[in-house]
Amino acid sequence: MSSSSSSSSSSSSSSSALTRDPALLGFVTFIVTLVIQAFHASEHILQMLQKYVWHLTRFPGLLGVWFDFEWIHLLMNLAILLSLLATWILYTKNPGMWRDSALADAMLVFLLYFQGYHVLEHIFRVMEYLQGVLSPTPGILGRIFPVLEFHFFLNAVLTTAMIVAFVGFQPWRVVASRRGQPLQPRRAH
Repeated sequence: MSSSSSSSSSSSSSSSALTRDPALLGFVTFIVTLVIQAFHASEHILQMLQKYVWHLTRFPGLLGVWFDFEWIHLLMNLAILLSLLATWILYTKNPGMWRDSALADAMLVFLLYFQGYHVLEHIFRVMEYLQGVLSPTPGILGRIFPVLEFHFFLNAVLTTAMIVAFVGFQPWRVVASRRGQPLQPRRAH
């Protein structure tokens, strides 16, 4: 068999393993979302350093110099919400998929509502941007709280809740321990 045939075969078997194993698909979806959110949160940490430690006059973070557009913030937060929703759907439709944890379950539901609100903030910010409101656009609660600090808070809560849910479910253990075994039903809470 040629190397291109074997690499094609291995990549198709990897993708079919993802579609056949909801625990693995949920794990990959959740871990990728968590890594992206952790990077996003580090951007907000850098902004706080730029403002309070280095006393800069602008606080673009690392990538904000190139990507600080309201549409990008909205799309990124919407993508995180959709990834969390996909994780929740996989988890609720596949009992026994991961370790049973009431705290992790509650955190995943909390994340959906919290990130839903975060997306709503960014929808308002895009609407304000389109209306020519000053930059940075305040959004809903940005009219009450400083925008930079408020978004740092939103992302800190989001990242922390994601870590709590991920550690609570321990999906890496379940995926590693039951490769090829049938799903076991999840206990009722």
